[in-house]
Amino acid sequence: MANRSPEQGLIDEFVAHLKQHKDDNLRIETVINTSCKSKNYADVEFRSAANLHWVIEAKSDESKDRHNTIHKIFGELLKETGKTSRSDCCYAILIPESAVGFYSRAFQSIAREKFLGFGELIPIDTVFTSSATGIGQLSWESLYDDYKP
Repeated sequence: MANRSPEQGLIDEFVAHLKQHKDDNLRIETVINTSCKSKNYADVEFRSAANLHWVIEAKSDESKDRHNTIHKIFGELLKETGKTSRSDCCYAILIPESAVGFYSRAFQSIAREKFLGFGELIPIDTVFTSSATGIGQLSWESLYDDYKP
């Protein structure tokens, strides 16, 4: 598929993992959206088996504008939290497991206190990572601290 974005491949892989996840807080019960092209929803939006409403923005370092994705994460999370239908949601970002170092290094150009403050403002519940073998989770702080210069 010529117009398929790296984010959509990441989303599809992640959703497949979540549909079989053992944790009711993460296992998908009802899909709301799983398209990176949606104008009305986050890239991944669903209700879990424990009835948590997850709102997740996906970014990949494999896209043509990979350095721009670093900045887009902030804008898209702010856009999602500004919606009136967003009470009691769990906010997260999704990145490829292999891209943790890339994003951590890029985020370290931001003062640590400001970066962590943004994670509290939203608030970002978790950073999901996905690979062919499964998903992982990091805190917003751990994402920032992962890269060791």
